[in-house]
Amino acid sequence: MIMTIPNYREVSAIAQKRRNTKIAAYYNPPEVDEASLPNNITEYALNSGYYTPEERIIIEAEPDTILQNIAKREWTSLMVTKAFCKASAYAQKLTNCITEVFYDEAHERAQYLDDYIVKNGRTIGPLHGLPISLKDCFIVPPYPASIGMSNWANYPTDKEQVIVTMLRELGAILYVKTNTPTAMKMAETINNVWGETRNALHKRLTPGGSSGGEGTLISFKGSPLGVGTDIGGSIRIPAAQGFQYGLKPSVGRFPGYGGRTGVTGQEFLVAVSGPMSRSLKSLQIYSEALLSETSAPWTRDYKCVPIPWRNNVIQPQGRKLRLGLIGNNDGSVHCHPPVERALNFTAEKLKAAGHTIIPWTPKNHDVINKNLVEAFSKLGGAAIMNDIKPYGEPIFPCMKGYEVAAEAEDIGITEIREMITKRDDLQQEYLEYWMTGAPDGQPLDGIIMATAPHAAPRLQGTQGDLYIGYTGLWNYVVVDFSVCTFPVLFADKVQDKARDMKSFRPLSELDARIQADYDAEFYHGAPVSLQCVGKRLEEEKVLEMTGLIEQALKA
Repeated sequence: MIMTIPNYREVSAIAQKRRNTKIAAYYNPPEVDEASLPNNITEYALNSGYYTPEERIIIEAEPDTILQNIAKREWTSLMVTKAFCKASAYAQKLTNCITEVFYDEAHERAQYLDDYIVKNGRTIGPLHGLPISLKDCFIVPPYPASIGMSNWANYPTDKEQVIVTMLRELGAILYVKTNTPTAMKMAETINNVWGETRNALHKRLTPGGSSGGEGTLISFKGSPLGVGTDIGGSIRIPAAQGFQYGLKPSVGRFPGYGGRTGVTGQEFLVAVSGPMSRSLKSLQIYSEALLSETSAPWTRDYKCVPIPWRNNVIQPQGRKLRLGLIGNNDGSVHCHPPVERALNFTAEKLKAAGHTIIPWTPKNHDVINKNLVEAFSKLGGAAIMNDIKPYGEPIFPCMKGYEVAAEAEDIGITEIREMITKRDDLQQEYLEYWMTGAPDGQPLDGIIMATAPHAAPRLQGTQGDLYIGYTGLWNYVVVDFSVCTFPVLFADKVQDKARDMKSFRPLSELDARIQADYDAEFYHGAPVSLQCVGKRLEEEKVLEMTGLIEQALKA
C-alpha cells in the first residue's frame, strides 16, 4: 500500500492546532492591535495588566532568586511554574516563539516538588522548582521534535534525551519547547511548520537562530533560563540579539546524546547544547549543577568528557586579563555602527579596570568561514532536502545552497578526508596564534569580538545576506573554542549614525550590502551584545572572564 505524504500546510495545521489547544486549555491572552504595538514587546506585556503584581515579581526574578525563594518556602514551585506558563502563553501570542506545550506535566511536577520539600524539609536538587524552557530539538516524549520540518512535526518521540532526564532529576520543571528555523540551519527563526518568530525587544527584528524561539521567550521574561544548541552560532546569535548571556561549550563538555539534528550520521558538523539567560549567574548555576561529580553526565553519555565543574580557575585570583580585541571587522565583513560602539565602549571600560587589551588581527578567518559554509551545504544538502521536499516545503532563499548541493554528486571519502585534514591544520594554527601571536609573544586569556555584523537583523533580513563568520569560526567545524555572549548596550539613532557609503571601503560585495542596509532610525533600540572567547574546554574560565567584563561594564 502506497502512503500519501501530506502537504506541509496540512502538517502545519495539525501541529499548530495541537499547540494552540494546549495553551487555550489554561490561558487566553488578550488580543492586541498590531498597529499600536510598540517595538519593545516585552515592556508592553509587562505593563499591559495581564500579570498580577505577584506574577510580575516572579517572572522578572532571576534563577538564583527563584531557587532561593523556593528553598526558603517563600514561593512554591507551583506558583512559579504557573507564572512562567502564563507568560509563555502571552509570548506565543505576541512573538510566535512556542512549539510544544506541556503545562499539564509541569503543574503536576511542580506540585510533586512542593510536596517533597514539605515532607523532607529540603530540595530535591540544585534546580528544584526552576522552570526551564527547551529548544525544539530536545527530546521530551511523547512530544514531537520537529526542528521546523514537516516530516517530524507530528511524529511522537519515545526515548527521553539524556540531558532532559538529568535536568528533571536536578529539580527543573520543563514546560515548553521553542521554535527554530528549518533544520536549525538559519540565523533567523522561520520555517514552514510554525512560521516566523520575532524579537521581543524590537518587533521588526529577528531574534536570530537557530535557538531563536528560546532567545525570544527569555527576552520576553517567559523563561528564566533556556537550553539551546549551537553548531555555527545558534546559541550566541539569539542570546546576543536578545540581550542575554549564552554559553557555547566545546564538544563533549555537556551531555548531548539523544537529541534531534538536521544532519544525522556525521561527526563534522557537531552541535553542542548550552544555557541561555538574562543573568550570567544563571549560566554558572546551570553548569555547576549539570556537571557536578554527583550528576556525572560522563557516566550517562559516552562522549561527555569526565571534567567536573571547577570554580576559581583564573589564578592567581584578582589578576588582570590579557584580552585580544577584534575590531569593527573580521577581514570579510564590517559590523554596523552600534556594534562598533559596543566594541569601543567595552575596550575602554576594560582598560579603565586595568585589563590589557591587545588589538587582534583576524587570521585565516576568511578561509575558515569558506570551509564552514562548504561543510554545511555539502554535508547537509541531501540530508535536509530529502526530508522536506516530499512535503512540498518551499526552500528559503538563504538555504538555496543546500538545494544546490543536494543536486550535485555525493561528497566522496577523499573529499571528507581532505576537509578533516584542513580543519585539523586550522585548529592547530589558531592555537599557536593564540599562544604566541601577541606583540610580546605571550598567550591571551581570551578574545572579545562581535557576534554578528548587525545588532539584530530585520525580519528575514539574512535571507539574502546570511553571514555567520563572527560565530562559526569558534565551532567544532573549525577550532571548538568555548564562548559566552554578554549584553552591552542598545542601538541609538543619535549616537550610531550610518556610515558615509561614498567614502566607506567595503571588504566585499556582501559587506557593502550589509552596511547599506543599516538605518539608524529603523535599528534604534536594537539590543547589542558581544562575545568572549576562550580556548577549548575552558567553559569555567570563559564564564569567569565574562564576569570580569560585566563588572567593568557596570563600573
